[in-house]
Amino acid sequence: MVASMLMPLSRSSIHIDNRMILTLPSFPKQIQGIIFTEVVPKLTPEIDSASLIRLGSIVRYKHREKLYEPLPDAFRKIQWVKLMAIEAISIDEEITANMEPNKIASYPYGQMRHALSVTGALFHTKSAVDSIAVFLTDFLKLKAQKGDRDFKKSKFRAELNTSDPTLGSRLKEFEPWFEYLQEIRDEWIHRSSIRCMLISGPSQCGALPIPKKEIERGLEAFHKPINSNNFYSTKEFLDYHYSSLVKLFSKVIERCIEIELVSIVEPPVDVEVEKSLAAFPVMTTWSGTLVGFRVKIGPLGF
Repeated sequence: MVASMLMPLSRSSIHIDNRMILTLPSFPKQIQGIIFTEVVPKLTPEIDSASLIRLGSIVRYKHREKLYEPLPDAFRKIQWVKLMAIEAISIDEEITANMEPNKIASYPYGQMRHALSVTGALFHTKSAVDSIAVFLTDFLKLKAQKGDRDFKKSKFRAELNTSDPTLGSRLKEFEPWFEYLQEIRDEWIHRSSIRCMLISGPSQCGALPIPKKEIERGLEAFHKPINSNNFYSTKEFLDYHYSSLVKLFSKVIERCIEIELVSIVEPPVDVEVEKSLAAFPVMTTWSGTLVGFRVKIGPLGF
C-alpha cells in the first residue's frame, strides 16, 4: 500500500490520506490546500505557511497540480538548505565555544562536516532557484527551454520581465545574487572545493570563516587579514544565501496567488488546521491488519 501520511507536528495522532483514513477529531475531513509535501512547515517559519495553503487550495480547485510540481520541489530544497545551514553553524559555534587561551583548537571531523554542509547548502540553494525558474517558464509560458531556464541568464530574466512586468520588477533586486551564487557554485562544483580553514583564537568571523573574494585561490585566500572586510562568518555566509532564497520563493508564491485569483473566487480552506500538518509518502511491504503507528516527530527518539 502506498499512501500520503499526514501528521500534526504538535500531536502524536496520525491519519493516512487517499486510500485509508483514520477519522480523528483534530483532522479536517478533506485536505484542500496541501500541495507542498515532504516538508515540515515549522522548520521554516520564515516562509508564510498560510500562503502555501492558500495557494494549494487554489491550485487543487483549478486542477493545476501538475503545472505546480516544481514549486514543492523548490520548497523541499529550501528545507534541505536550512538543515545543512543549521549543521554548519552549529559546528562553527561548537569549536568557538571550546577554544582555550594558548591552545590550538583541532576538530578534523568537524571541519569535514562543515565543508560538506556549507557546500550542500549552496548547491541546494542553486537547485531550488533552478526549480523556481523551471516553474515560471511553464507558468508564464516563456519560450526558454532546458538550460536556458536559468536566472543567471539575462535573456531569461528579460523574457520573464516582458511576460510579467510586475514579477520582473519584484525580482530585479536578486540579479547580483543570482550571479554571485552561480560564481561560487561553478567554482566549488566544477573546479575546486570549499577550503575549511580553522581559525584558532579570537576572530571577527568565527572559527570557520569563508572568503568574500578570490575563493578560487583556495588556502591562499586566507593570507589576507582574518577580519570582516575579507571574510564572512559561517552564519553570515549562509544567512545571506538562505534569506535571499526564502525572499525569492515568497515573492513568487505571492505573485502566483495574485495571478490565480484574477479568474476565480478564492476557495474556502481551514488554513489554521492544514498549515500544522506535514505530509510524507509511506509504502508498506507487508499485508495484514493495521494495528497502530510509531511516530518520530522531532529529530530524536520515537
